Amino acid sequence: MSTYVMSDIHGCYTAFQKMLEKIEFSDNDELIVAGDIVDRGPENYEMLKWFEELPENVTVLMGNHDDEFAYNCNIFALCMRDNQSRSKIEYYVHHPLSSLVDLDRYGTLRDLIKDHECDEEDFARWAKMIKNLPYYKKLEINDKKYIVVHAGYLDEDSKATRKILRKYNYRDIYQFYIWARDDALSIGGIEDTTTVFGHTPTIASSAYYTGGTVYISETMENGSRFINLDCGYVYKEKNPGANMAAIRLDDEEIF
Repeated sequence: MSTYVMSDIHGCYTAFQKMLEKIEFSDNDELIVAGDIVDRGPENYEMLKWFEELPENVTVLMGNHDDEFAYNCNIFALCMRDNQSRSKIEYYVHHPLSSLVDLDRYGTLRDLIKDHECDEEDFARWAKMIKNLPYYKKLEINDKKYIVVHAGYLDEDSKATRKILRKYNYRDIYQFYIWARDDALSIGGIEDTTTVFGHTPTIASSAYYTGGTVYISETMENGSRFINLDCGYVYKEKNPGANMAAIRLDDEEIF
């Protein structure tokens, strides 16, 4: 049995399935997807149908895109139950620059309605499922401690955490889990633990920039390490250096 982590699939279902084939993922293995299964990419419907039938050996964590998508799904589901509001959604589907665009920045819900005839029941179901997602998962493999999270991790039991969140303008710790950027390195992490995450593509100008490969930090003074798996695959057409990545935690082999 092996434990794999991926992140930031962003509706790229075909590439996601090819990666599962590449790592020879089986029912005996465990997979953790560190958030952002939807938005930006072309196959959100396929990702959501996969999400509906998650096997027991797969865990999906909350990402900022998932959180926003669930919120918008709830609004669309409510609107579609009211005739007047439903007519506004129908207009938006055929006129994407209408007022509802602010509730669907990536056009994900519009495409789900237009191309797959998704309705209020679909949106309500997906919203409920996503809202129940965990924000992180802790593991110990071969005497090494790992925390998998979408963007960054802070110890919620630490007395200093609340002060840190205020100082860096985070509303609460959940916002840090799904929105942290470079500050996940400077203020996040746990002693003698490797934080595995995504969120900030390694093709973007940031502390994680590698040109599209997995970012692995040097060990900090307290033994904390950081591994960023978001190699920006959804931008592959514009940036050929982008990749989809996975890591096997048992030996930290990168795929």
